[in-house]
Amino acid sequence: MSEEQLDAAEMNPTGLRGRLATLIMSDLIGESERDVPLPHAVSASTSPAQLLLSGPISVSVYGASDWARVAAIWTELAHVSPYSSFYLSADWIAAWLEVFGKTLSLQILVFEEQSHAVGICLLTCALERRGPFRVLRIYLNTGGEPVAERTLMEFNNILCLPGKEEAVAEALGIYVRGLAWDEFAIGGVCPGIILDSLQTKAFSGVRPKINLRSTFFVDLDTLRGSGLAYLDSLSSNTRCQIRRSLKTYTKRGTIKTEIAPDLPTAELFFAEMCRMHQSRWTNRGEEGAFAPGRRLEFHRALIRQAFAKGSIHLLKVSAGDQTIGILYNFVQDGRIYFFQSGFNYCGDGRLKPGLATHACAIQYYLDSGFSKYDFLVGDARYKRSLAKHSAPLAWTVFPRQTIKTILIDSLRFLKRRTKRDKQPQFSTWT
Repeated sequence: MSEEQLDAAEMNPTGLRGRLATLIMSDLIGESERDVPLPHAVSASTSPAQLLLSGPISVSVYGASDWARVAAIWTELAHVSPYSSFYLSADWIAAWLEVFGKTLSLQILVFEEQSHAVGICLLTCALERRGPFRVLRIYLNTGGEPVAERTLMEFNNILCLPGKEEAVAEALGIYVRGLAWDEFAIGGVCPGIILDSLQTKAFSGVRPKINLRSTFFVDLDTLRGSGLAYLDSLSSNTRCQIRRSLKTYTKRGTIKTEIAPDLPTAELFFAEMCRMHQSRWTNRGEEGAFAPGRRLEFHRALIRQAFAKGSIHLLKVSAGDQTIGILYNFVQDGRIYFFQSGFNYCGDGRLKPGLATHACAIQYYLDSGFSKYDFLVGDARYKRSLAKHSAPLAWTVFPRQTIKTILIDSLRFLKRRTKRDKQPQFSTWT
């Protein structure tokens, strides 16, 4: 896309992103929504011989309106790929496309080998500000929404068959190098063979910027094997706080842990959770995660899309008829991803609604045979208190070496240096 096109798009009073969706897409892939035969979907019944087929990998490109055509391929690859997660499920993608698909420039890439789909991913393109510059960034899978509407991607990856990682990464690199972009971003990717392959095959020679963050989790399988109740596995201080809180709550009635049994109840639980969540954050002068807008609509769409399949849990803990807290959890392959919460704070310092709700939830999932309870990314104190295990996720950006990106890096360096030089200096006297 030319600088003149960018200027015209930015001046468009109907909205920059809507205009860019047309301009960028036309430059990136030409006519993506074409009548091409779909590759054979890989399923659980695909024979080992088919999975081991080798040959050149081609890339077919589809637009957002083609989702109905390729959804079955995405679903099957999410089922058989070892790199799958809830964030890469067809439910997440479908809900995201429903809410954001018409406002962003995106492509669905299907990687084919001998007419068999061996990998799939989504590419999203967005024009973003970096100080005085405009940067064209491509995101792997969902991303690129306005900052206030970001849905946050974790456990990201390319859905591909085992053994095809390097070949798919190389094919992605060949395709992407033919596009116009300044940065290629992968949010929350699991370190491993695919990230390694992207560095060595897709973007060799490009020095990535990697920010590692920890995701904390409770290993329920290991805890179950120990024979301990969840509370007994915690430190004495954390255990004491939770037990004192639960004892106080029992004066208000029997403590109950329940998961919404049907969609109408789940939507009621979600609405109650949002009210508690927003009340807590607005009282602190902040917006909260569920202010009115497209992000809230996305989560409502996701619940409608995934609840009936057992992939969404709205879990409520109550004492008598009083809600203690509600958790909004994702579920896949025996793993619980805790995404958001709302707690009933009442000013009594003895009550710890957050700790109490999580403790009841984790014991419930322990008793129910689930394998992990993941708090997701964020180094919060309560996560360290409630979980003993952690694993890294990488926020990775591959910047193209252009005059623009070199200038941006130079200005950032000068800003950091200026900030450091302005800090008070202290001498150590002996």
